[in-house]
Amino acid sequence: MDYKSIYENAYELMDVQIVDGDCGKLCNHHCCRTYDGEKKMGIYLMPYEWESMLEDSEFITNVKLEKHTSFEYNIPHGIGYLYYIDCEDEFGCLRHLRPIQCRTYPFEPHIEKGQLYLAIEKDQIHNCPLIDKREQWNEEFAKRIYLGWKELIKIENIRLMVQYDSKYRNIENNIKIKLSEMEIFN
Repeated sequence: MDYKSIYENAYELMDVQIVDGDCGKLCNHHCCRTYDGEKKMGIYLMPYEWESMLEDSEFITNVKLEKHTSFEYNIPHGIGYLYYIDCEDEFGCLRHLRPIQCRTYPFEPHIEKGQLYLAIEKDQIHNCPLIDKREQWNEEFAKRIYLGWKELIKIENIRLMVQYDSKYRNIENNIKIKLSEMEIFN
């Protein structure tokens, strides 16, 4: 499978802002902050994202990278490992190289009964001020994020990760908004 082509297509589809411009300017880059009090925070890259899109790019100059294995962290064993990053300069983001999770926030991919949804979780470390202001969202945002995830879940390890996260999101009853393909495109 050509992971790089899938990622390039997803990055292009997901190169859309929730609102026009840099939404981080509305909340002082709240979701990009690297600290929660004293705790250092970061994000997981999707399986094969580092190798496919970021490893040989200028992105590497702004991040601290760790390899987390399924034996040490809460990662499905079938995946083996994920790269965990934290940005050293939250206000100097190379927006054209934003990882998938940064592109799609506040949406999370969610699979239920074999169907892909876009979900927004109730309990979030970063409470996006735009979650409850959907009338301000770029009308293409949810559509293009959905199409990007539809492309990405063709990669088995990404599908496995999404299913794993979805299972726990359901167990914890941690869904504030869940949009189906029909709701997104109608």
